[in-house]
Amino acid sequence: MGTPGDDGGREPRSLDEWLRQFLTDSGLVPVALVAAGCFTAIGAGVLLAALRAHSLPAIAALVLLAGMSTDLLVRDRRRRGKLGLASRLVLGLWALSGVAAVAAIALGLA
Repeated sequence: MGTPGDDGGREPRSLDEWLRQFLTDSGLVPVALVAAGCFTAIGAGVLLAALRAHSLPAIAALVLLAGMSTDLLVRDRRRRGKLGLASRLVLGLWALSGVAAVAAIALGLA
């Protein structure tokens, strides 16, 4: 007999299953929110440094991040015929980073 919340020792088999645990387990939701906030801040910083300050390292980082994100989206779409949880989270983080960058410009922070 397992304890409450015990899934019988079954390990997640895919990235989507692993991420889903962070969004469904009430104890892990704060961790997911903090991680999303951190990645949003990093993404907004890279966007601002690349597009406003014309920093070559930031432009290179932006190109690499965009390339890796595109690769994930294309592979996920080919494999399943739709976007999975990880792909939707990547798109959401890009959108949040863009909103944070625009807000920083509007507030005079950048």
